[in-house]
Amino acid sequence: MKKLFILDERWDSALTDLGIKMAAVSDGCVACAVLKGAPAEEKVKKANLKCFYIEDPRKGLPIQSFLSLKKVIKTFKPDVIVTIRGDELFFSSLLKKTFNFKLYRIHGEAKGIKNSFLNRYLHRKFVDGVILSSRKLLNEVVIDLPKIFVHGAVDTQEFKFSEKGRERIRKELGVNDSILVGVVGRFDPVKGHELFIKALSILKKKNLKVKGLIVGEEKNVKLSDLKTLAQTLGVNKDIFFITERRKDIVDLMSAIDIGVVPSKGSEMIARALLEFMACGKPVVATAVGVLPEIVKENFGEIAEVDEESISRGIEAILRKGIKKLGKAAREEAVEKYSLLSLSNIVKFFERKER
Repeated sequence: MKKLFILDERWDSALTDLGIKMAAVSDGCVACAVLKGAPAEEKVKKANLKCFYIEDPRKGLPIQSFLSLKKVIKTFKPDVIVTIRGDELFFSSLLKKTFNFKLYRIHGEAKGIKNSFLNRYLHRKFVDGVILSSRKLLNEVVIDLPKIFVHGAVDTQEFKFSEKGRERIRKELGVNDSILVGVVGRFDPVKGHELFIKALSILKKKNLKVKGLIVGEEKNVKLSDLKTLAQTLGVNKDIFFITERRKDIVDLMSAIDIGVVPSKGSEMIARALLEFMACGKPVVATAVGVLPEIVKENFGEIAEVDEESISRGIEAILRKGIKKLGKAAREEAVEKYSLLSLSNIVKFFERKER
């Protein structure tokens, strides 16, 4: 069975990442259609997947994008098409009868699934099934369609604890025997880095021997602003910032004792959370997106979107025991969110009935 994954996002999103992982573990002949120069192109090639190029539907005339997709479909002749955005779902719907393929849509939108007449019509008339990242996405558009839930996926062979990496990073930072609490994610208001800094300041006032590590690229929040906040709160000497692109992310996560996801919104597909878990780290995550559907008491804490709640979550982890919870986190990641478990899920695309 030939499968075509249409990954037409311009940025390195968790949704695109999930689509590539699904493609990589799919049986049969698999290809991806991407925008030239977009992050998906590099990832698809790294996964040794066949790569086609399509035009961006948000640039130029829509007909150019439609024709580029039609050319890919005519060349590859897929039995199954999987889309992640509305433009390509619409174009694929127009081409479905001509090329006789099954059509699926992965939904992982922070704003939810748009309940418009056109969206309802396309899903009911042309879509053979949907992959939903969260039960929060259930609405009139998809409620009656064949469906499966996928919160996210992580390569548990790549993301696993490294004692050597932990020692190297902690020596680099000069952490010694302090508890290192960390955040990994782009500097964006939705990611809640300032909440993390404020939570750390609360813990320091309680004389807890903790330090913080923030890893991420500057996007819509400046590093200087986060450093100013840390200095204002008196924790600037207790927080380390890493903003350059690093290839040793597993070592960085191994050096951290407790992973924190302090997001204010979004997180409809888990990525950093699952990576922390796979590295054997207990987690504290805010009650947004899909995070509460993943985190369990035996390896983590769900906090409200405020610094007091996040600090209490970290304290709770310290009381329960970092090593015990970390072991349970790793087991959960391997059992439910590994690429092996994802390979069983993608068989959903091969179902015969609508």
